[in-house]
Amino acid sequence: MAQPDDQRLLSDLRAGRSGACAELVRAHYRKVYRFLFHLTGNVHLAEDLTQETFTTAWRCIAKYRGQATLATWLHRIAYTKFIDAQRANRRAKIMLERISSREVPSADPHAAASTDDEVQRLYQALHSLEDAERTVLVSHYLQGLSYREMAAVLDEPVGTVKWRVSKALSRLRNLFTDEICDHARRKTS
Repeated sequence: MAQPDDQRLLSDLRAGRSGACAELVRAHYRKVYRFLFHLTGNVHLAEDLTQETFTTAWRCIAKYRGQATLATWLHRIAYTKFIDAQRANRRAKIMLERISSREVPSADPHAAASTDDEVQRLYQALHSLEDAERTVLVSHYLQGLSYREMAAVLDEPVGTVKWRVSKALSRLRNLFTDEICDHARRKTS
């Protein structure tokens, strides 16, 4: 259910009042951007998808039913944009492979940004997870979404979301532990 500030903002948006769109962006841009950055691991892609999220929200504001907060609705749009980008990326990779036999090297955006080895290893482990596993962990632990909000964003039952978080966290823990052990072995060799 929409909150009181959401109701006022929604009313202003639907009435086409000047400044309402800017207020929506000011209120929610950082959280949506962080969510997308953690999902994509790419600053530029996260910026593009965030802009697309707000453009879509503006175009579809008449379809917003108010069953969730504006923040949850925006996260749902952002997640859909992320999935669409992943699909487009897969199609582009297939086309590139058909055109050229050499692979395009992928850069780790966290390696350059992080000087802390442990944080870097954690992000590497996080990004080695499958997209669905990474999505639930980013949503819950980095974005602070509740299980109920995540269920709305992912369009899944709350119980399923809890199970997916538990399973993804266990897998991340195993990957991260393996990475630490490998790192320690390399240091002692």
